Parts: sequence; C-alpha cells; structure tokens
Amino acid sequence: MPSVSSPRVVVAAVVLGAALLGPGEIAVAGASASAGRAAASPPSTVAAARITRRPGTLAPGTGVRAADIFGHRVFTDAGHGFALASVGDADYPVASVDGGRTWKTDGPALHLHAAQAPLAVVYIDAVNAKTVFAWGGGQVIDATGDGGKNWYRALFTDGGPLGVVPRIGGGLAAFVGSSNGATIWQYVSKDSGRTWHYRTTVGQ
Repeated sequence: MPSVSSPRVVVAAVVLGAALLGPGEIAVAGASASAGRAAASPPSTVAAARITRRPGTLAPGTGVRAADIFGHRVFTDAGHGFALASVGDADYPVASVDGGRTWKTDGPALHLHAAQAPLAVVYIDAVNAKTVFAWGGGQVIDATGDGGKNWYRALFTDGGPLGVVPRIGGGLAAFVGSSNGATIWQYVSKDSGRTWHYRTTVGQ
C-alpha cells in the first residue's frame, strides 16, 4: 500500500467502508503486517470510566444559550437534537427535545478547559435518542447509552480517536490513530461505549 501523508485521509475512506460494510472486519490490504512493525501493539480492550459531575460545573438539565453551542448539531428525529456547548470553563453535551429551539445540558461536563487537553471532544453524533457519543481533539471517546443519565469516558492512552460511527447491526466502531501517527486501529463497542475491543489495523 502506498504511503499516506495523513491518517485522516485513510480514516475518511475507512469510515465510509464501515458505514457500507457493517459489522464485518475492515482491513486495508497489506496494512496489518507493516503497521505492526511501525508501532506498538494496541491495547486489546479499553474500558471506560463513568464521568461524574465536577464541583462548580453545571448540573444536568441546565438551560444553555444557542450561542454557547460550538460545532455541528445532530438530530435523530424532528424533536431530538444533540450538540456540544462551551459554558464558562467547561464543555458539555447538550440536548434539545423541541427541534433545536431550546437546549439543556445532557450530562456532566465532558472537558474542563484548564489542563485537560487529552479529554477534549469536538465532535458529537448519535445513534438514537439514547445512544450519543463525542470524540475528537483529544484521546477520549465519551458516550452515553441511556439518554445522558450516565456518561462514560474511554481514554486511549496510545493514540487518539479520528472517527466514530454506528455499525450496521448494532454497536459503534472507532478508528484510533496511534500516538506516532503511523497506524490506524479499529475498535468496536457493543455496549454503547463502555468497553472497546481492538478489531484490526485498518491503515498506515
């Protein structure tokens, strides 16, 4: 496989493949063997920890201004929408049940701005009104499987998530770039992001 200047180029094609091919393994021909030599083996399992509310942060259900929302908004139907909002010194998942007219925090702060760069998230997506996930900008995937009542953080200490997508047939697939930028690993979760299992190497 010819070299690729940026892992993000590979992951764009891989994410499209994940959406089209579903739960089967996705691999780039010849990538696994050469990638294994280029980077250390990825952790076989990454377990997420429950995110608790930090002192001084907004309580779940607190109203936020539309102006506080950053990035994109995703809707699972005409009423239910999800986004990220920056209020004060923290970033929160927020939800709307009225088509985006009003927004409220939908869980604890996911990222505190001071000294928490590895915990940053900049993208959000949803499978349905219950399963929502955020990633990008750091080394974590934050997810809820119960509509925001409980959020869990999976920290990928050996790399950073480049993309997360729903898998046809259920669950989530994540594409994680190694810390040295040489390899992209595919992880899957069947429990709404509480545990992630290494599946295969998909890019180099």
